[in-house]
Amino acid sequence: MNLDTAKSAAESHRTIASHRKRHALQVAVALAVLVLTAIPVRRPIGLWEENVFGAINGLPDWLLAPVWLVMQAGNLLTVTIASLVALIARRIRQGLDLAVAGASAWLLAKVVKEIAGRPRPAEIFEDVIVRGSPATGNGYVSGHAAVAAALAAAVTPYLSRKWQVAVWVIAALVGFGRIYVGAHLPLDVLGGMAMGWAIGSIVHVLLGEPKRGENKSTNPSS
Repeated sequence: MNLDTAKSAAESHRTIASHRKRHALQVAVALAVLVLTAIPVRRPIGLWEENVFGAINGLPDWLLAPVWLVMQAGNLLTVTIASLVALIARRIRQGLDLAVAGASAWLLAKVVKEIAGRPRPAEIFEDVIVRGSPATGNGYVSGHAAVAAALAAAVTPYLSRKWQVAVWVIAALVGFGRIYVGAHLPLDVLGGMAMGWAIGSIVHVLLGEPKRGENKSTNPSS
């Protein structure tokens, strides 16, 4: 190995370590937010949360069609489709990241729902507007919000700055939509997004972050 190759390898290792540290910090922040949202869930609903829920849930019905469309970004089927599209395009690492992050968020959300035991809004308030099929099971955390945030966190390293903003806006709109249709309270959504962010970041801590322009790489340390 010549000197230039050795220097390049050392620089590559430093870059990988720096990326992992950044994602580890994101995991820590996301988990802190998750804990902060989890603390109040067994207490009576706060006035602020009731007011925010009422304001969003009471928006006009004509929003349902676009809101429903955006909400599909938090669907498990979207995880499958996005992963398959990436794999078909030979973006192996991207497809793997999306599949692991999205599926993990969906499964873990179900576990947290059972542990938290927080009811859906319609079981708490009398005047909830439920749009579409009533959601079943517990409310905290929002599985849709968790999946959307996990996908956003997983795909962010592959995107330019403007598209990074776009995927996170979509994730936020998924959470907004779940409140609008009467399926979740605000803390359910915030907790779900925090959990999804943590899961997507953990994927990059474990597998590493791909280098720019190397979306087709199958090397997990790239």
